[in-house]
Amino acid sequence: VTASGPMNAMNRARAWLEQFNLVDRSLAQKLLETFAFVSRDDFNDQMGAMLLREAEAIQGTVALYAERELRHRLGKPHRLFSETRRSIKRATGAKGPDAVKPTKAYDPSVGSEGIVAQMISQLCHEYPKKFLNHPGPEQIRRKRARALWVVTDLIGSGDRASNYLEAAWLVRSVRSWWSGKLMEFAVMAYSATESGERLVARHPSKPTIHVVLPCPTIDTCFSTKEAQQMKVLCTTYDPTDGEPGHGPWFWSAPSLGYGNAGALLVFAHGAPNNVPLMFHKASKDKKNTWTPLFPARVSAGLNKEVFGIDLTAESISARLANLGDNSLAKSK
Repeated sequence: VTASGPMNAMNRARAWLEQFNLVDRSLAQKLLETFAFVSRDDFNDQMGAMLLREAEAIQGTVALYAERELRHRLGKPHRLFSETRRSIKRATGAKGPDAVKPTKAYDPSVGSEGIVAQMISQLCHEYPKKFLNHPGPEQIRRKRARALWVVTDLIGSGDRASNYLEAAWLVRSVRSWWSGKLMEFAVMAYSATESGERLVARHPSKPTIHVVLPCPTIDTCFSTKEAQQMKVLCTTYDPTDGEPGHGPWFWSAPSLGYGNAGALLVFAHGAPNNVPLMFHKASKDKKNTWTPLFPARVSAGLNKEVFGIDLTAESISARLANLGDNSLAKSK
């Protein structure tokens, strides 16, 4: 066992649990054990298989774009493509948007879009006649792309996926392709929360949404009574307590993670910001220190052997039984 192997991961989880009061520790352990862990191989294999499967129904090539935060002005994202300055606007340019590009000069870090962009690049290399890697308008026309897919690891709040669709929608040529039934939109994600999926589905482009599996959350993994207890736990141990904007979950404060999602899923490449803050935020209060399980949302060193569960048919059945839905638990 190496220093970063299973024993170290187990020690990290144990040290994190020991920060809770004894009366709350069993509840925190139950919450931790409910997490789903997605390895890098699982992510690449299952996302690739889904993209290939859904692409079979497209009569033409598919333009793939890694979802990322885009620059915006006055609440609106910048257009995905450049347009001519004539009275009749036309999308122009051979180059498409960058797959990875920091939006803030003072924060050059790359998020999950780096892993997604790498997966897209590999898929386009293997199937060049079917997929296009972040193409610009000229390549879309020349290659007769008939679908524009935004690819992401998780639709959490749905904000970023909706903004990316909106950036494309603001381009007049793109709206023209859509209205002429030459282009259809979709968001392809490994996982999605119910609320995030609903938000994305409301976009005017009427995107179809495909996921490998639904995102487990506090509300979907526990009964109403237990979910309430878990939310109180997350609020009580919120390490940002006392900072501006802090408040309990019922004030729509971020104790449960961005968008109040309470997501219980972590990827090998990192924990989403929709996960409760006590898992990935450190306390700034020197008197009441708090060491997160995923510092700065980094999950490296953890693995499915010692952390979380896989969403297999057996584990899903066990969760349904725990929620009292025995008929679904016994079904195939």
